Amino acid sequence: MQRILNALLQFRNPILYFFLLTISLSITNNRSAFHEYTLEKYGFYFSSKLYAFQYSISNYFNLGTVNRQLLEENEKLKAVELEINKLPLYPGALIKPQRFPYKLKKATVLKNSFQNQRNFILINQGSSHGIRPEMGVISNNGIVGIVHSVSKNYANVISILHQDLKINVRTTKSPAFGSLVWKGGSPLEFKIEDIVTNANIHVGDTIITGGMSFYFPLGIPIGHITHLEKNEENGYFSIDAQLFNDPSQVYYVYVLENQDFEELESLQKNIVQ
Repeated sequence: MQRILNALLQFRNPILYFFLLTISLSITNNRSAFHEYTLEKYGFYFSSKLYAFQYSISNYFNLGTVNRQLLEENEKLKAVELEINKLPLYPGALIKPQRFPYKLKKATVLKNSFQNQRNFILINQGSSHGIRPEMGVISNNGIVGIVHSVSKNYANVISILHQDLKINVRTTKSPAFGSLVWKGGSPLEFKIEDIVTNANIHVGDTIITGGMSFYFPLGIPIGHITHLEKNEENGYFSIDAQLFNDPSQVYYVYVLENQDFEELESLQKNIVQ
């Protein structure tokens, strides 16, 4: 109590000043319409600034929740996009509704290497979330890689920036298949191998997944052709391609679960045997 009294005595002049100021402003406000309007205007200005500051602080601490909601919405939209992405390259009688076996699982990138010849990505989803080896991994704008190994809560992904990884691709205008391969260097610059020289392809054509693997469905846009020339000696094109999405700058991904994977793999093993 003594401390409170000492504080009041020590700051008695400022306290008296603000007390008298409050009384004078109150009297002025009640007796003058002009001053009442002026005080209300400044009061509104300062209160709006205060509420704006409070709103920005609240939004900052709610960013995690907002991001989770956006990721869930993106996951649903991405699944719909993949399912309806049918290419009109076949006779009309063959284009019939088919069961889409892929489901998406969202994940966050924890580590993304891109300076080596064989790069890997670590994501925050593992076996406890239904992730297993040999699942395809994509982003909003292309392919990221293929799951290599998993633990309970994490998974290691072979990045598309890996010289030993080949992705089955084609273009939207030609049914000819090839393999997308990274040769090192820029994370956007790739080569396409094994497309024969009689294929109808051109510079600028869009490259998509070919659908000839169990990892990715047909039609995911990957990039476009930047240069090509015919190699008359081996009968194949030499093709340069550029990705739409930089794999070294990916922070959120979707893991593709092919629900028919085990069935297809079993059939393939029987054929090999």
